[in-house]
Amino acid sequence: MNSSISASSGRARLRAALTKGARRSLAMMALGAIMGPLLYAGLVTFQLGAWSRAQWWLYDILTLRRHFYADIVKPLPPEARKTLVAAGSGTMFGLDGGAVSRATGETVLNFGMHAGLDIDLLLAQLDGFVDANDRVVMPLEFEHYSRTAVTDLSAETFLAFLYPYADAIPLTRLARLAAAAHPFNVLDGVGNRIGEIIGTRPSPARPLATLLDDWKAARASGGAGDDHAPYDYSTMNAHGDKELMLQTPKDAEAAMRAATTPAQPIVTPYAAGALADARKVVEAKGASLILTWPVIVEDDSGTLFTPEYWQRIIDLARAADEAGSPIHCDPIGAIVPVQYRYDTSYHVNWKGASVYSAGFAACLPEIESRAFDWKSADAATLAARAKGRIAGLKRPPDPLVFGYERNIRLLQTLNDAVVAAHAASGRYPDELPAIDPDIPVVEKGAGLFLPWYRTDGTDYKLVAEDPHDCFAVSEGWPQMIDPTRPVAGGCTYGFWTPGAADW
Repeated sequence: MNSSISASSGRARLRAALTKGARRSLAMMALGAIMGPLLYAGLVTFQLGAWSRAQWWLYDILTLRRHFYADIVKPLPPEARKTLVAAGSGTMFGLDGGAVSRATGETVLNFGMHAGLDIDLLLAQLDGFVDANDRVVMPLEFEHYSRTAVTDLSAETFLAFLYPYADAIPLTRLARLAAAAHPFNVLDGVGNRIGEIIGTRPSPARPLATLLDDWKAARASGGAGDDHAPYDYSTMNAHGDKELMLQTPKDAEAAMRAATTPAQPIVTPYAAGALADARKVVEAKGASLILTWPVIVEDDSGTLFTPEYWQRIIDLARAADEAGSPIHCDPIGAIVPVQYRYDTSYHVNWKGASVYSAGFAACLPEIESRAFDWKSADAATLAARAKGRIAGLKRPPDPLVFGYERNIRLLQTLNDAVVAAHAASGRYPDELPAIDPDIPVVEKGAGLFLPWYRTDGTDYKLVAEDPHDCFAVSEGWPQMIDPTRPVAGGCTYGFWTPGAADW
């Protein structure tokens, strides 16, 4: 009996001990469950603004832009309407907000940044500039519509330098951003923050005054210089727009063959939610949100001239409309010829920006009522119109930026006169007609290459030798390259009859 009681009490003591241990373990687990997230939140807060994997040249662009734009909007009357344009780098490189402002008489500010950022972050940087009656126009790159989750770049950039605009982001989307931040990146930021404190890792975030002084020096020198690159603020003007006076780099040519195409002409639930949230944020300020087309750059394969391409555009417009976010404007007006692209299928140089901006400006005054009519759109008709637009832009439109554009226009004008003389008399003229060669271009130091002309009355050849911009000419006007008259480091291009091809 005693042994039974002893055994029973022993088991009771054991259960009590186990219960006590379990309670202690559960208490520790509960404490850990509370302290762990708090500690992690503390680390995230500690490293905000630290040097991370974010692209810090975007911070420089944003900092200077907001300074420039504050000066632009300060004298505006309260009732003045502004157009704020926000999207990825296709807008950063492709929109000349100053040119659109001059064409429309409306203040247009270019907040283009990076297509790798989510829609809420693209909008957040407008914080403090959106007022009642304003328009926020988003020429979103096609991949925004098919996105399914927060991008790594969004999380990294938010932690690095977009976190001050958290108030402009809905809480649900802030939660997604926080969840997308990789712990390794947070810990890396903590290490960088500690390095900043002890002086071993200086922050790349420079004060506005420093950036402004360096921007002024770079602009005064007439170029980016050794300390700068085409992407950074040295190629930005005082209106916050890129003035990228460069051609496609040689190392980027192979990657520049594809057109900007909506590979998946859909609007995912994630994208639809992001657009709906964006509309709420903008409309809460009394402004309107309008989607339009990004830069659409001609490629090397004639993709833009096929009905298949335009059917994808129509399908995307239908999906966006059904998601409650119709895309506005005629997409033909967003097309830019191949010779004006830079280093990706979305990046164009300054002349490309002027071409895209002209189409943007043509739609802007009544953009609210110009939703793309996908129901009536015909893919074959759009393909034919695209081909006509490119053909029309083969005579370089004003303003002429590059020297080769002036040479092309001069040759085209002279060739028109030669062909007209032949039509009138049946013979090609012995000499070129007198024409003023003083066609201004923006590019500094761009020489005028005087034409070479020869005829026997029946055939003729009219060409110019150019040692500089032959790749752009070969891209935009391949039929004008003369294979029989090579030039060291350059090329010869122009017009000729078949009988004079070998001259």
